[in-house]
Amino acid sequence: MSSLRLSRRLLALVSFCLYNLPSGLAQEPYQIEFKFVKDMIVVPVTINGAGPFDFLVDTGNTDTIIDKKLAEELYLPPAGKIILETAQGEAVTPLVQTDSLSMGSAMVHGLNLCVVNHYADLLPKVRGSLGEDFLRSFDLLIDNRRHLIQLEPSPGTLADRLTGEHLPLSVNGSYEQELTRNPLVVVGNIFGNKDMKLQLDSGTPSIVLFTTLNTSTFSGGSSSYSLGGILGGGRLVDPQTARFLRLGEKVFLDLTVFVSRGKIPPMDVDGLLPTALFRSIFISHSGRFVILDPSAKKPVLAQPKSISRPNTGIPVVRSLRKESPE
Repeated sequence: MSSLRLSRRLLALVSFCLYNLPSGLAQEPYQIEFKFVKDMIVVPVTINGAGPFDFLVDTGNTDTIIDKKLAEELYLPPAGKIILETAQGEAVTPLVQTDSLSMGSAMVHGLNLCVVNHYADLLPKVRGSLGEDFLRSFDLLIDNRRHLIQLEPSPGTLADRLTGEHLPLSVNGSYEQELTRNPLVVVGNIFGNKDMKLQLDSGTPSIVLFTTLNTSTFSGGSSSYSLGGILGGGRLVDPQTARFLRLGEKVFLDLTVFVSRGKIPPMDVDGLLPTALFRSIFISHSGRFVILDPSAKKPVLAQPKSISRPNTGIPVVRSLRKESPE
């Protein structure tokens, strides 16, 4: 059979398959039900078709992370090393390669994962976290009331189906005069202080501030807590009451925030803003904006069964990524 005839038959087969796809299938976003573990979003994922495994959805993390034991169980091949940076410090971290990683029907191919020892010690039975290197391929709606996430390859239709103030979203930052990728940064204001760069973080249940602020805008605060991290160890933070937080037109009063004590490594943001603060949040990677507590022009998410939501401390912070020296 000639290559021309083969090409024509292949083209006809592809055309037939596309023609016979169910109407609207390509337009509908992927929908995943999640559970809360210590007030953070956990979803089932599959890696190279194996699983499902519980992973944290972590918009505040640059990279996707996997527990070392799971990486060994799946025989994932090595893919070099990077330097992982957190508020606790830095470490040279191995990478492993995947053929595919999926959350429900949302799939990314050829993603390299950071390997971290004893990740499950941070969150029981959670084997890793989905970072922005996975999530940036999609626009996503996180509905904390209904315990649902919708994702669609960006750009999609979700933005046209939701209403609310569009807050500009920065997806690049700088760290020690080097460009950093994948942070999701919005500008907020703690009353009496200058505007601050706050990273949207589904991997922390509380507002955490790294920058020095005018303490007259805060009240209360006595006991200190340890801010845990993926590299182990911890950093002391003091709980305070912020009388005023403005995000665009949205204003919050008398919020508990955790202010870092002592000197910390240079950070490219002033603090972490948990997505759990909102009833729902739409993050448009394609349009580079967010909508806090959006309204739907028509139903977007179905009503699932109720899931319990336990209380917690502050266990996870985000990472930055540098290339490791040879």
